[in-house]
Amino acid sequence: MDLDFLKKGDIIDVVASSFGDFKVETQSIERFIESLGYKARIPEDLQKEGEDLFSAHTKEIRARHLIDALSSEDSKIVWMFRGGYGAMQLIPELEKHDFSSKNKILIGFSDITALGLYFESKYGWKFIHARMLSSFAKNEDAPRELELMKSLLSGEWDKIEYNLSALNEEAKKEVCIESQITGGNLALTECSLGTSWQIDTKDKILFIEDVGVRGYAVDRMLEHMKQAKCFENIDALIIGNIMCMPEASGKALCDGAIARFIKDLEIPVFGSDDFGHGKVNLPLVLNATVELIGGTTPRLVFQNKVIDET
Repeated sequence: MDLDFLKKGDIIDVVASSFGDFKVETQSIERFIESLGYKARIPEDLQKEGEDLFSAHTKEIRARHLIDALSSEDSKIVWMFRGGYGAMQLIPELEKHDFSSKNKILIGFSDITALGLYFESKYGWKFIHARMLSSFAKNEDAPRELELMKSLLSGEWDKIEYNLSALNEEAKKEVCIESQITGGNLALTECSLGTSWQIDTKDKILFIEDVGVRGYAVDRMLEHMKQAKCFENIDALIIGNIMCMPEASGKALCDGAIARFIKDLEIPVFGSDDFGHGKVNLPLVLNATVELIGGTTPRLVFQNKVIDET
């Protein structure tokens, strides 16, 4: 997978690009990262309540924290504090800087999709779609996610395999697709259209997930992406956890919107509730090459090339 793995004692930069969580103290983040064997570097003014209408701090402060972390010579990982909203606001500031000599890996999901797609399109960086630090710092029960993150960061693994479900007839065929995986949060993926960081799905596997959306909104986002030709010439689609907001009647319509949309797709479509905003959020390395296997036991396979070559 060509990740740049960490050694014990390496620095992990902590950035709050989006929402804050003012009940989480920086000491708990430090303890969590130290429990993994690494050292946390956290800005003293990581978040300040009341400084921004929506986010952990002002846009200027959040941008400075992220740029400082990306510019550092002594760290490889930038782990995001929390999602929510605010990450895409920082991209105009990022565009004033050249990080081409770096090869950083961001960790996060949801709103952080904007940054993942930006650095993927700009520099070809990988993005670990996984739980954020505020969740781990609050000791939320996530034993499998924690073990997988430890392995991913240290490089002490040879293969990671996730079970999927086949959502259409194409996915039930005995196929093995080797391709790069891209995407993330559906709303942020759609927001990328027309920007400098617009998602490139050609000859790739597209992954999407979302939370707090109603059925019509899912339908609208997918239709917009279809009209923007995001589903032309893609290898496959993986639909993660779509946490639906019910209608006034109490009925949730997201599953129906998805079923209607994928009915006419002529590509393999797979599903899994193990990726996204649900109780389980297993880490996915986006912009990495994976094997996607269809048939009676569909699965997604990540290979550690470093170990494979030894």
